[in-house]
Amino acid sequence: MHLTPAESYLWHALSIFLLLGSLLGILLGLVLIFKPQHVEQLNRIANHWISTRGISRILDRSISIERWFYRHHRVAGIFIMLGAAYIFIDFAFWLDKAATLQRYARLLPLNMLQGLLDAVVTFALIASFASFIAGLLIFLRPSLLKGLEQTSNQWVSMRRVTKVFDVSRDQVDIFVVKYAQHVGWTLLLGSIYLFFLMFRSLA
Repeated sequence: MHLTPAESYLWHALSIFLLLGSLLGILLGLVLIFKPQHVEQLNRIANHWISTRGISRILDRSISIERWFYRHHRVAGIFIMLGAAYIFIDFAFWLDKAATLQRYARLLPLNMLQGLLDAVVTFALIASFASFIAGLLIFLRPSLLKGLEQTSNQWVSMRRVTKVFDVSRDQVDIFVVKYAQHVGWTLLLGSIYLFFLMFRSLA
């Protein structure tokens, strides 16, 4: 398989990263096998719980831009119509389907890729046409969209959802401490295999 220079560079960087990770895995596996008593000490040093509640509280706020839209509805309408017209013209007239299919032919089978491209083009044309109509209404009479705006602007807070994930779970730590040597052998063998695999790919 022929790789572009960028792909070759990324693969080389990933190989080095995995090679270093395998060395770290070998070292940690040896510690788990021969010095399992140090696992809890290392675990206490490495495990620092950082709660995301403060960040989510800042992000979980509604930002209203409706007043700006209604105050500058003509400018907003023109920008929306220009953007929608550009997308419509780009996908309807400027898109070279043959070149696009050729560029991504190695990623998917041709029939699947052609169907996916047709779906993307159809969606872009419909969305750009709907956006142009919305921009025209905003330009002429933005009050016509108030009913739709009130229906769609239902604020859904994510605090309750993220609260479930924002708790410490130490089941894996307990398992590793309980079966330190078994985990160490598994980690050691897997890391050695990964090391030689990445070493051969870099050679």
